Amino acid sequence: MLRINRLKKKLRAGERATGCWIFLAGGDSTELLSLCGFDAFIVDHEHIGADFRTLIEQLRAAQASDTAVLLRVPSHDPTYIQRALDAGVDGIVVPTVETADEARAVVAATRYRPKGGSRGVGYPESRAAKWGLAETEYPREYLDQLLVAAIIETRKGVQNLPSILEVEGIDMIISGPGDLAADLAPDFSRLAEYGSDDDAELHALVAQIESRTKSAGRWLGGVARHPRAAPGFYARGYDFVTLTADIWLLADGAKRALADAQGKL
Repeated sequence: MLRINRLKKKLRAGERATGCWIFLAGGDSTELLSLCGFDAFIVDHEHIGADFRTLIEQLRAAQASDTAVLLRVPSHDPTYIQRALDAGVDGIVVPTVETADEARAVVAATRYRPKGGSRGVGYPESRAAKWGLAETEYPREYLDQLLVAAIIETRKGVQNLPSILEVEGIDMIISGPGDLAADLAPDFSRLAEYGSDDDAELHALVAQIESRTKSAGRWLGGVARHPRAAPGFYARGYDFVTLTADIWLLADGAKRALADAQGKL
């Protein structure tokens, strides 16, 4: 729903922000995590079998706090992006953006005409505009609160990043080293071995994403697979870092509990 975007507010103030990935369906775990102090969630619709009814349940759960909710959409599909915005997400994260034309199309899907947008005018009936109760405020204020992030995760995307960064409306670039490693690896079955922090080519591509994004004055986002890696991201200029994910927290906690118990048996 139309509200202050906590993530965008912190980034505008020059503050570092933290996030958590949401892969599990349902609102209970989302509500619990929203009370723990994260600035934003990224709910995943690219790799899990979620639907919009589940998304709305998660949005309602997260809005028990002021945690912002971004949705990683499954593709560049403008219809999906528009439905996500009408559902009331605080921002979108778009995978595998490789060209400026793709970036422009993504931005167009988030905006109304006549300013280059292609989004259908359905906000008076949408949850985003408080089911029409914010019909007057929504068209004036939604862009100021909306955050649009593009994930750069292929060599082609890195090569075209300078032109992508020229597209007005792309607020954040997120580095995607996992898919970059897949783009580089000669054998996918050995991807886990190849995509290491010690791989020179992967490191060079990620460094290009970092330097070009910061030079362009855009916010830089990153994915830390463990919270202890976060200080390194911030030291390299990242503005927003996802520290963990709901499934990682659950799995790590379960393994730690078992290990602790077994060590005392």
